[in-house]
Amino acid sequence: MRALVRGKDGNVRFDDVAEPVPGPGELLVEVDAFSINRGETMLLDLDRANWRPGKDVAGTVIRAAADGTGPAVGTRVVAHPPANGWAERVAVPTGSVAELPGSVDPVTAAALPLAGITALGLLRAAGPVTGKRVLITGASGGVGHYFTELAAAQGARVTAVSTRGKRLLELGAEAVVATVDEVEGKFDVVLESVGGAAFSGALQALREHGTLIWFGQASKEPISLDFFHFDTWPVDATIKRFTYEPPQHPFGEDLATLVRLVRTGALHPEIGVEADWADTARVIDDLRGRRITGNAVLTVRPLQRTLDARMVVARYVRALQEGDVETRIASFHPDAVWHIPGNGTLAGDYVGPDEIFGDFYAKAVARFDPATPATLTLRSITADGPIAIAQWRTTGRTVTGADYDNSYAVVFEVRDGKIAEVWEYLDTAHFEQALFG
Repeated sequence: MRALVRGKDGNVRFDDVAEPVPGPGELLVEVDAFSINRGETMLLDLDRANWRPGKDVAGTVIRAAADGTGPAVGTRVVAHPPANGWAERVAVPTGSVAELPGSVDPVTAAALPLAGITALGLLRAAGPVTGKRVLITGASGGVGHYFTELAAAQGARVTAVSTRGKRLLELGAEAVVATVDEVEGKFDVVLESVGGAAFSGALQALREHGTLIWFGQASKEPISLDFFHFDTWPVDATIKRFTYEPPQHPFGEDLATLVRLVRTGALHPEIGVEADWADTARVIDDLRGRRITGNAVLTVRPLQRTLDARMVVARYVRALQEGDVETRIASFHPDAVWHIPGNGTLAGDYVGPDEIFGDFYAKAVARFDPATPATLTLRSITADGPIAIAQWRTTGRTVTGADYDNSYAVVFEVRDGKIAEVWEYLDTAHFEQALFG
Protein backbone atom coordinates (compact mmCIF):
# COMPACT_ATOMS: atom_id res chain seq x y z
CA MET A 1 0.00 0.00 0.00
CA ARG A 2 1.02 3.63 -0.34
CA ALA A 3 2.24 5.56 2.67
CA LEU A 4 4.22 8.66 3.51
CA VAL A 5 7.66 7.99 4.95
CA ARG A 6 10.50 10.20 6.14
CA GLY A 7 12.64 11.57 3.29
CA LYS A 8 16.32 12.45 3.40
CA ASP A 9 15.49 16.15 3.61
CA GLY A 10 13.53 15.81 6.86
CA ASN A 11 10.23 16.01 5.00
CA VAL A 12 8.16 13.15 3.55
CA ARG A 13 7.92 11.11 0.38
CA PHE A 14 5.61 8.38 -0.89
CA ASP A 15 6.66 4.75 -0.69
CA ASP A 16 5.16 1.29 -1.01
CA VAL A 17 5.03 -0.38 2.41
CA ALA A 18 3.71 -3.66 3.75
CA GLU A 19 0.04 -3.91 4.56
CA PRO A 20 -0.60 -3.42 8.30
CA VAL A 21 -1.46 -6.59 10.19
CA PRO A 22 -3.64 -5.89 13.24
CA GLY A 23 -2.34 -7.44 16.42
CA PRO A 24 -4.34 -8.57 19.47
CA GLY A 25 -6.91 -5.93 20.38
CA GLU A 26 -6.37 -3.98 17.16
CA LEU A 27 -8.61 -3.21 14.20
CA LEU A 28 -7.81 -1.99 10.68
CA VAL A 29 -8.88 1.47 9.55
CA GLU A 30 -9.00 2.67 5.96
CA VAL A 31 -7.81 6.26 6.27
CA ASP A 32 -9.89 9.03 4.70
CA ALA A 33 -8.10 11.99 6.28
CA PHE A 34 -5.24 12.76 8.66
CA SER A 35 -3.93 15.89 10.32
CA ILE A 36 -0.34 16.99 10.86
CA ASN A 37 0.92 17.83 14.32
CA ARG A 38 3.84 20.21 14.78
CA GLY A 39 5.47 17.63 17.02
CA GLU A 40 5.51 15.18 14.14
CA THR A 41 7.23 17.74 11.91
CA MET A 42 9.96 17.92 14.57
CA LEU A 43 10.27 14.13 14.68
CA LEU A 44 10.84 14.15 10.93
CA ASP A 45 14.15 15.88 11.65
CA LEU A 46 15.29 12.74 13.48
CA ASP A 47 16.44 9.56 11.78
CA ARG A 48 14.29 7.01 13.60
CA ALA A 49 14.40 3.45 12.28
CA ASN A 50 11.09 1.77 11.39
CA TRP A 51 9.06 4.88 12.22
CA ARG A 52 6.39 6.43 10.05
CA PRO A 53 4.39 9.52 11.05
CA GLY A 54 0.67 9.61 11.67
CA LYS A 55 -1.20 9.87 14.99
CA ASP A 56 -4.41 11.70 14.00
CA VAL A 57 -6.67 9.93 11.50
CA ALA A 58 -10.29 9.50 10.54
CA GLY A 59 -11.67 6.74 8.37
CA THR A 60 -13.69 3.54 8.33
CA VAL A 61 -13.15 0.19 10.03
CA ILE A 62 -12.46 -2.43 7.35
CA ARG A 63 -11.38 -5.25 9.67
CA ALA A 64 -12.75 -5.62 13.17
CA ALA A 65 -10.61 -6.74 16.10
CA ALA A 66 -10.31 -10.52 16.33
CA ASP A 67 -11.20 -10.45 20.03
CA GLY A 68 -14.59 -8.88 19.34
CA THR A 69 -13.81 -5.54 21.00
CA GLY A 70 -14.22 -2.18 19.31
CA PRO A 71 -16.45 -1.01 16.45
CA ALA A 72 -17.70 -3.29 13.70
CA VAL A 73 -16.66 -3.28 10.06
CA GLY A 74 -18.14 -0.32 8.20
CA THR A 75 -18.12 2.00 11.24
CA ARG A 76 -16.80 5.52 10.65
CA VAL A 77 -14.24 6.40 13.32
CA VAL A 78 -11.70 8.91 14.54
CA ALA A 79 -8.54 7.18 15.70
CA HIS A 80 -5.28 7.88 17.49
CA PRO A 81 -2.70 5.24 16.52
CA PRO A 82 0.79 5.48 18.01
CA ALA A 83 2.24 6.02 14.49
CA ASN A 84 1.91 5.03 10.80
CA GLY A 85 -1.34 6.91 10.14
CA TRP A 86 -0.19 8.83 7.06
CA ALA A 87 -1.09 5.87 4.88
CA GLU A 88 -3.96 4.22 3.06
CA ARG A 89 -4.60 1.91 6.01
CA VAL A 90 -3.44 1.71 9.62
CA ALA A 91 -3.84 -0.73 12.52
CA VAL A 92 -5.19 0.92 15.67
CA PRO A 93 -5.81 -0.38 19.22
CA THR A 94 -9.53 -0.65 19.84
CA GLY A 95 -9.14 1.56 22.92
CA SER A 96 -7.91 4.42 20.73
CA VAL A 97 -10.93 4.88 18.45
CA ALA A 98 -14.34 6.51 18.74
CA GLU A 99 -17.34 6.24 16.44
CA LEU A 100 -18.34 9.23 14.32
CA PRO A 101 -21.93 10.37 13.92
CA GLY A 102 -23.07 11.43 10.47
CA SER A 103 -22.88 15.10 11.43
CA VAL A 104 -19.09 15.01 12.00
CA ASP A 105 -17.11 14.71 8.76
CA PRO A 106 -13.68 13.00 8.48
CA VAL A 107 -11.77 16.25 7.91
CA THR A 108 -13.10 17.79 11.13
CA ALA A 109 -12.59 14.55 13.05
CA ALA A 110 -8.98 14.16 11.91
CA ALA A 111 -8.13 17.49 13.56
CA LEU A 112 -9.20 16.26 17.00
CA PRO A 113 -7.00 13.52 18.49
CA LEU A 114 -3.59 14.70 19.74
CA ALA A 115 -4.45 18.35 20.33
CA GLY A 116 -7.88 17.55 21.75
CA ILE A 117 -6.67 14.77 24.03
CA THR A 118 -3.90 17.06 25.30
CA ALA A 119 -6.37 19.89 25.96
CA LEU A 120 -8.67 17.59 27.95
CA GLY A 121 -5.69 16.27 29.92
CA LEU A 122 -4.55 19.80 30.73
CA LEU A 123 -8.02 20.65 32.01
CA ARG A 124 -7.90 17.66 34.32
CA ALA A 125 -4.40 18.58 35.48
CA ALA A 126 -5.46 22.18 36.16
CA GLY A 127 -8.38 21.10 38.34
CA PRO A 128 -11.52 23.23 38.75
CA VAL A 129 -10.94 26.46 36.81
CA THR A 130 -14.24 28.27 37.27
CA GLY A 131 -13.50 31.87 38.20
CA LYS A 132 -9.73 31.36 38.13
CA ARG A 133 -7.20 33.30 36.09
CA VAL A 134 -5.46 30.94 33.70
CA LEU A 135 -2.47 31.75 31.49
CA ILE A 136 -1.51 29.57 28.52
CA THR A 137 1.63 30.20 26.48
CA GLY A 138 2.20 28.98 22.91
CA ALA A 139 -1.55 29.13 22.34
CA SER A 140 -1.52 29.53 18.55
CA GLY A 141 -1.90 25.81 17.82
CA GLY A 142 -4.68 23.30 18.24
CA VAL A 143 -4.02 22.66 21.94
CA GLY A 144 -4.27 26.37 22.71
CA HIS A 145 -7.47 26.74 20.71
CA TYR A 146 -9.17 23.71 22.26
CA PHE A 147 -8.05 24.48 25.82
CA THR A 148 -9.10 28.14 25.57
CA GLU A 149 -12.59 27.30 24.32
CA LEU A 150 -13.18 24.51 26.85
CA ALA A 151 -11.72 26.37 29.85
CA ALA A 152 -13.61 29.56 29.03
CA ALA A 153 -16.82 27.55 28.80
CA GLN A 154 -16.14 26.37 32.38
CA GLY A 155 -15.85 29.95 33.58
CA ALA A 156 -12.06 30.38 33.53
CA ARG A 157 -10.59 33.81 32.81
CA VAL A 158 -8.09 32.83 30.15
CA THR A 159 -5.15 34.91 28.97
CA ALA A 160 -3.47 33.41 25.92
CA VAL A 161 0.02 34.14 24.64
CA SER A 162 -0.24 34.09 20.87
CA THR A 163 0.48 36.18 17.81
CA ARG A 164 -2.94 35.20 16.41
CA GLY A 165 -5.25 36.63 18.98
CA LYS A 166 -8.52 37.36 17.20
CA ARG A 167 -9.67 33.75 16.98
CA LEU A 168 -8.80 33.06 20.63
CA LEU A 169 -10.87 36.05 21.72
CA GLU A 170 -13.78 34.66 19.71
CA LEU A 171 -13.35 31.35 21.54
CA GLY A 172 -13.67 33.02 24.95
CA ALA A 173 -10.21 34.26 25.94
CA GLU A 174 -10.34 37.27 28.25
CA ALA A 175 -7.08 38.66 26.84
CA VAL A 176 -4.45 37.79 24.24
CA VAL A 177 -0.85 39.02 24.34
CA ALA A 178 2.07 38.47 21.99
CA THR A 179 4.69 37.55 24.64
CA VAL A 180 4.63 36.38 28.24
CA ASP A 181 6.32 39.61 29.30
CA GLU A 182 3.14 41.50 28.36
CA VAL A 183 0.78 39.72 30.74
CA GLU A 184 -0.78 41.72 33.55
CA GLY A 185 -1.35 40.52 37.10
CA LYS A 186 -0.91 37.09 38.61
CA PHE A 187 -2.51 33.79 37.65
CA ASP A 188 -3.87 30.84 39.58
CA VAL A 189 -2.81 28.38 36.88
CA VAL A 190 -0.13 28.76 34.20
CA LEU A 191 0.23 26.34 31.29
CA GLU A 192 3.66 26.63 29.68
CA SER A 193 4.67 25.01 26.39
CA VAL A 194 7.34 27.25 24.89
CA GLY A 195 10.42 26.60 27.03
CA GLY A 196 13.56 28.71 26.98
CA ALA A 197 13.24 32.13 28.60
CA ALA A 198 9.44 31.96 28.37
CA PHE A 199 9.39 29.45 31.23
CA SER A 200 10.94 31.94 33.66
CA GLY A 201 8.46 34.64 32.60
CA ALA A 202 5.56 32.24 33.01
CA LEU A 203 6.74 31.28 36.49
CA GLN A 204 6.93 34.91 37.56
CA ALA A 205 3.34 35.40 36.38
CA LEU A 206 2.14 32.73 38.82
CA ARG A 207 0.51 33.81 42.09
CA GLU A 208 1.47 32.39 45.48
CA HIS A 209 0.34 28.79 45.98
CA GLY A 210 -0.46 28.61 42.27
CA THR A 211 0.28 25.77 39.84
CA LEU A 212 2.48 25.85 36.75
CA ILE A 213 1.99 22.97 34.32
CA TRP A 214 4.79 22.46 31.80
CA PHE A 215 3.69 20.51 28.72
CA GLY A 216 6.07 21.33 25.88
CA GLN A 217 9.12 23.07 24.52
CA ALA A 218 8.10 24.50 21.16
CA SER A 219 11.06 26.87 21.04
CA LYS A 220 13.47 23.89 21.16
CA GLU A 221 15.47 25.95 23.67
CA PRO A 222 16.34 24.53 27.12
CA ILE A 223 14.62 26.00 30.15
CA SER A 224 16.81 28.33 32.18
CA LEU A 225 16.08 29.66 35.68
CA ASP A 226 18.07 32.41 37.36
CA PHE A 227 18.32 31.44 41.02
CA PHE A 228 19.72 34.89 41.84
CA HIS A 229 16.10 36.05 41.29
CA PHE A 230 14.66 33.32 43.50
CA ASP A 231 12.97 35.97 45.63
CA THR A 232 10.74 36.97 42.67
CA TRP A 233 9.26 33.50 42.36
CA PRO A 234 5.83 32.72 43.85
CA VAL A 235 5.77 31.28 47.39
CA ASP A 236 4.85 27.62 47.71
CA ALA A 237 4.16 27.26 43.99
CA THR A 238 3.72 23.84 42.41
CA ILE A 239 5.42 22.94 39.14
CA LYS A 240 4.06 19.91 37.30
CA ARG A 241 5.25 18.19 34.16
CA PHE A 242 2.35 17.08 31.99
CA THR A 243 2.37 14.38 29.34
CA TYR A 244 -0.63 12.82 27.72
CA GLU A 245 1.04 9.40 27.68
CA PRO A 246 0.30 7.01 29.18
CA PRO A 247 -3.30 8.18 29.51
CA GLN A 248 -5.08 7.91 32.81
CA HIS A 249 -8.21 7.80 30.69
CA PRO A 250 -8.26 5.60 27.57
CA PHE A 251 -7.80 7.59 24.38
CA GLY A 252 -11.12 6.28 23.09
CA GLU A 253 -13.02 7.89 25.96
CA ASP A 254 -11.42 11.26 25.30
CA LEU A 255 -12.01 10.93 21.56
CA ALA A 256 -15.69 10.18 22.20
CA THR A 257 -15.87 13.27 24.43
CA LEU A 258 -14.30 15.44 21.72
CA VAL A 259 -16.69 14.09 19.09
CA ARG A 260 -19.65 14.81 21.35
CA LEU A 261 -18.42 18.36 21.99
CA VAL A 262 -18.10 18.97 18.25
CA ARG A 263 -21.51 17.44 17.55
CA THR A 264 -23.20 19.65 20.16
CA GLY A 265 -21.41 22.81 19.04
CA ALA A 266 -19.28 23.17 22.18
CA LEU A 267 -15.96 22.73 20.35
CA HIS A 268 -14.96 24.26 17.03
CA PRO A 269 -11.88 22.82 15.31
CA GLU A 270 -10.22 25.36 13.04
CA ILE A 271 -9.17 23.86 9.71
CA GLY A 272 -6.56 26.17 8.24
CA VAL A 273 -5.69 23.96 5.28
CA GLU A 274 -7.49 21.03 3.64
CA ALA A 275 -5.54 19.44 0.79
CA ASP A 276 -4.90 16.18 -1.01
CA TRP A 277 -2.21 14.11 0.67
CA ALA A 278 -0.07 14.50 -2.47
CA ASP A 279 0.59 18.01 -1.11
CA THR A 280 1.78 16.84 2.32
CA ALA A 281 5.42 17.90 1.85
CA ARG A 282 4.37 21.43 0.85
CA VAL A 283 1.96 21.68 3.79
CA ILE A 284 4.72 20.61 6.20
CA ASP A 285 6.94 23.37 4.84
CA ASP A 286 4.11 25.88 5.41
CA LEU A 287 3.60 24.63 8.96
CA ARG A 288 7.28 24.99 9.74
CA GLY A 289 7.21 28.49 8.27
CA ARG A 290 4.20 29.44 10.45
CA ARG A 291 2.14 30.16 7.33
CA ILE A 292 -0.87 28.12 8.46
CA THR A 293 -3.36 29.09 11.13
CA GLY A 294 -5.31 26.21 12.62
CA ASN A 295 -5.10 22.53 11.71
CA ALA A 296 -3.69 21.16 8.48
CA VAL A 297 -5.74 18.18 7.25
CA LEU A 298 -4.88 15.97 4.28
CA THR A 299 -7.41 13.76 2.50
CA VAL A 300 -6.18 10.38 1.32
CA ARG A 301 -8.86 9.79 -1.33
CA PRO A 302 -12.00 11.43 -2.67
CA LEU A 303 -14.18 10.94 0.37
CA GLN A 304 -17.77 10.83 -0.77
CA ARG A 305 -17.72 8.07 -3.40
CA THR A 306 -15.64 5.68 -1.30
CA LEU A 307 -17.67 6.32 1.82
CA ASP A 308 -20.91 5.82 -0.08
CA ALA A 309 -19.94 2.40 -1.48
CA ARG A 310 -18.54 1.11 1.79
CA MET A 311 -21.36 2.39 3.92
CA VAL A 312 -24.10 1.15 1.57
CA VAL A 313 -22.65 -2.35 1.62
CA ALA A 314 -22.06 -2.27 5.39
CA ARG A 315 -25.69 -1.24 5.90
CA TYR A 316 -26.87 -4.08 3.65
CA VAL A 317 -24.77 -6.69 5.46
CA ARG A 318 -26.04 -5.50 8.84
CA ALA A 319 -29.58 -5.84 7.53
CA LEU A 320 -28.83 -9.44 6.55
CA GLN A 321 -27.41 -10.18 10.00
CA GLU A 322 -30.30 -8.54 11.85
CA GLY A 323 -33.13 -9.79 9.64
CA ASP A 324 -34.05 -6.24 8.60
CA VAL A 325 -36.02 -7.04 5.43
CA GLU A 326 -37.01 -3.43 4.66
CA THR A 327 -33.45 -2.10 4.71
CA ARG A 328 -32.18 -5.14 2.83
CA ILE A 329 -34.55 -4.57 -0.08
CA ALA A 330 -34.14 -0.77 -0.03
CA SER A 331 -30.37 -1.16 -0.48
CA PHE A 332 -30.81 -2.21 -4.15
CA HIS A 333 -31.63 -0.44 -7.40
CA PRO A 334 -34.90 -1.67 -8.95
CA ASP A 335 -32.93 -3.18 -11.84
CA ALA A 336 -29.96 -4.45 -9.81
CA VAL A 337 -28.32 -7.68 -11.03
CA TRP A 338 -26.89 -10.42 -8.80
CA HIS A 339 -24.55 -12.89 -10.55
CA ILE A 340 -24.14 -16.43 -9.16
CA PRO A 341 -21.33 -18.34 -10.90
CA GLY A 342 -21.10 -22.01 -11.83
CA ASN A 343 -23.65 -24.60 -12.95
CA GLY A 344 -25.34 -25.32 -9.63
CA THR A 345 -29.00 -25.34 -8.73
CA LEU A 346 -29.13 -21.59 -8.08
CA ALA A 347 -26.51 -20.41 -10.61
CA GLY A 348 -27.47 -17.59 -12.92
CA ASP A 349 -28.34 -13.90 -13.00
CA TYR A 350 -31.12 -12.47 -10.82
CA VAL A 351 -32.54 -9.07 -11.79
CA GLY A 352 -34.26 -6.73 -9.33
CA PRO A 353 -34.95 -7.17 -5.59
CA ASP A 354 -37.94 -9.46 -6.26
CA GLU A 355 -35.82 -12.05 -8.06
CA ILE A 356 -32.78 -11.56 -5.82
CA PHE A 357 -34.69 -12.08 -2.57
CA GLY A 358 -37.87 -13.81 -3.66
CA ASP A 359 -36.14 -16.38 -5.84
CA PHE A 360 -32.41 -16.89 -5.20
CA TYR A 361 -32.15 -15.75 -1.57
CA ALA A 362 -35.39 -17.35 -0.40
CA LYS A 363 -34.48 -20.70 -1.97
CA ALA A 364 -31.05 -20.68 -0.32
CA VAL A 365 -32.40 -19.77 3.13
CA ALA A 366 -35.06 -22.46 2.87
CA ARG A 367 -32.32 -25.09 2.68
CA PHE A 368 -31.15 -24.34 6.24
CA ASP A 369 -32.59 -26.09 9.29
CA PRO A 370 -34.87 -23.54 11.06
CA ALA A 371 -33.58 -24.82 14.41
CA THR A 372 -30.01 -23.82 13.50
CA PRO A 373 -30.35 -20.98 10.95
CA ALA A 374 -27.41 -19.65 9.02
CA THR A 375 -25.10 -17.17 10.74
CA LEU A 376 -23.20 -14.54 8.75
CA THR A 377 -19.92 -13.28 10.22
CA LEU A 378 -18.47 -10.27 8.43
CA ARG A 379 -14.69 -10.23 8.09
CA SER A 380 -13.97 -7.07 6.12
CA ILE A 381 -15.21 -4.50 3.64
CA THR A 382 -12.84 -2.65 1.32
CA ALA A 383 -13.85 0.02 -1.16
CA ASP A 384 -12.40 1.91 -4.10
CA GLY A 385 -14.73 4.43 -5.70
CA PRO A 386 -18.06 2.74 -6.51
CA ILE A 387 -16.73 -0.81 -5.93
CA ALA A 388 -16.86 -2.45 -2.51
CA ILE A 389 -15.75 -6.00 -1.67
CA ALA A 390 -17.21 -7.75 1.37
CA GLN A 391 -15.74 -10.90 2.86
CA TRP A 392 -17.87 -12.97 5.18
CA ARG A 393 -18.31 -16.48 6.52
CA THR A 394 -21.65 -18.27 6.64
CA THR A 395 -22.20 -21.24 8.93
CA GLY A 396 -25.20 -23.35 9.87
CA ARG A 397 -26.87 -26.76 9.49
CA THR A 398 -28.88 -27.62 6.39
CA VAL A 399 -32.13 -29.53 6.04
CA THR A 400 -30.08 -32.41 4.64
CA GLY A 401 -28.29 -32.64 8.00
CA ALA A 402 -24.99 -31.34 6.64
CA ASP A 403 -22.82 -28.75 8.34
CA TYR A 404 -22.45 -25.65 6.18
CA ASP A 405 -19.29 -23.55 6.47
CA ASN A 406 -18.44 -21.38 3.49
CA SER A 407 -16.35 -18.26 2.93
CA TYR A 408 -17.60 -15.59 0.54
CA ALA A 409 -16.04 -12.74 -1.42
CA VAL A 410 -18.83 -10.57 -2.79
CA VAL A 411 -18.15 -7.67 -5.14
CA PHE A 412 -20.69 -4.83 -5.08
CA GLU A 413 -21.01 -1.93 -7.50
CA VAL A 414 -22.81 1.03 -5.94
CA ARG A 415 -24.48 3.78 -7.94
CA ASP A 416 -26.28 6.78 -6.46
CA GLY A 417 -26.19 5.27 -3.00
CA LYS A 418 -27.74 1.90 -3.96
CA ILE A 419 -26.36 -1.49 -4.96
CA ALA A 420 -26.51 -1.85 -8.76
CA GLU A 421 -24.62 -5.06 -9.48
CA VAL A 422 -23.20 -7.96 -7.45
CA TRP A 423 -20.75 -10.77 -8.22
CA GLU A 424 -20.70 -13.53 -5.59
CA TYR A 425 -17.70 -15.87 -5.23
CA LEU A 426 -17.69 -18.90 -2.91
CA ASP A 427 -16.98 -22.62 -2.79
CA THR A 428 -19.81 -23.58 -5.15
CA ALA A 429 -19.17 -27.33 -4.76
CA HIS A 430 -19.66 -27.15 -0.98
CA PHE A 431 -22.70 -24.89 -1.46
CA GLU A 432 -24.31 -27.41 -3.81
CA GLN A 433 -23.44 -30.53 -1.83
CA ALA A 434 -24.38 -29.22 1.64
CA LEU A 435 -27.61 -27.49 0.63
CA PHE A 436 -28.94 -29.73 -2.11
CA GLY A 437 -27.21 -33.05 -1.51
